[in-house]
Amino acid sequence: MQTAAYGIYKNGRIILDEPAQTAASARVLVVFLENKKTSKSKLTNFFKLHGAWEDTRGADAIIKDIYNSRLAKADIKL
Repeated sequence: MQTAAYGIYKNGRIILDEPAQTAASARVLVVFLENKKTSKSKLTNFFKLHGAWEDTRGADAIIKDIYNSRLAKADIKL
């Protein structure tokens, strides 16, 4: 059975965020990830780029706007 558990390495010890769901004795693989603060800020920035938006227009008006903003192949200049 393979299980994953997150934790932190501090002062030569690995402290798990939650108890491991495995037998009393098990082989482990330790992978060092980026600093938790860095990872969290990158994740926060990622979530800022995605998600729902607010728009008072109806679906037909939004679809029309999307079609009108597209470029035809002839309009693209390289």
